[in-house]
Amino acid sequence: MLSRIANNLYWAGRNLERMEHIARFVPVNYFASLDGPAEVGLQFVLHDINSMAGNLSTEGELDQQEVLRNVAFDMSNPSSIISCANLLRENFRGTQDFISTELWEAVNSLYHYVGSFDEKEYLKSSMSEFMLKVQDQVVLCKARIDSTLIHDQGWSILKIGLLLERSFQITRITQLKLNDEAALEGIDPILIDNEFGNLLKSLEAFDMNRKFYKKPVKKRRALEFLIFNEKFPRSLAFCLFEFKDRISDLSLDKKGKNNSIKLIARNLRNELFYYQMEDIEGREMEYLNEVQNKVIEMNEILVTKYFAYS
Repeated sequence: MLSRIANNLYWAGRNLERMEHIARFVPVNYFASLDGPAEVGLQFVLHDINSMAGNLSTEGELDQQEVLRNVAFDMSNPSSIISCANLLRENFRGTQDFISTELWEAVNSLYHYVGSFDEKEYLKSSMSEFMLKVQDQVVLCKARIDSTLIHDQGWSILKIGLLLERSFQITRITQLKLNDEAALEGIDPILIDNEFGNLLKSLEAFDMNRKFYKKPVKKRRALEFLIFNEKFPRSLAFCLFEFKDRISDLSLDKKGKNNSIKLIARNLRNELFYYQMEDIEGREMEYLNEVQNKVIEMNEILVTKYFAYS
């Protein structure tokens, strides 16, 4: 497969997954802030939404409408939903010989829905409707990927993009909540548990966490579930185990390229398999930083060594 095609498929997977995480994180946390206590009020959550949109500024009071508009419709921000939709369509446009008509139609439907949505209506009363519809459209695209494509190298590259982006978003969103916990130090522990409940909801893990443990949500159980539960599709363990398998599908070393990405993936897989919550307790943020840095490193190897083209 040409490197250009592989690069487009990889970034299609990443942009699709990124869009879904933003579309879920925003309404979960925004509406939780409206019903929650003053300590985790709107400004608190707007800073988190701003961070999800790639804006790391933490100074000053944020304008609600500006933050909500930017995360959805800021064309200059590659992490906004409209930018992800545009990039996704361009990625797939360059791979039409390798994808199904059904997938292309689902991608086009998502692209046109986002591009034609009225910004004024979105800001006035339709943010939830917009975000939920984007989530549904992304799920349809993913279903088309798994049910209408041949599960060959192209499919594996798409899955690699999806899995690596999901791993990155799991670490990122979890780090945001750990930062929130630090900022809320000294307040009612029930509010802390509530924030980790919102973390689980942001990753579609709330119900499964409660069913798995058969107990109320607590910080420790939430983190253990999202990091180490290898049977849950939105955990780091599951994503990176699957990533390692998909990397193995590609035989990336056949042309003499080194196997550093396989080594990193294998080491991460072993770490997540053998580690338990006790091994990272008290240094959760540090450990998530380590994993995130390895995810970033694997991305760099993929785009500069394996999928690079001129």
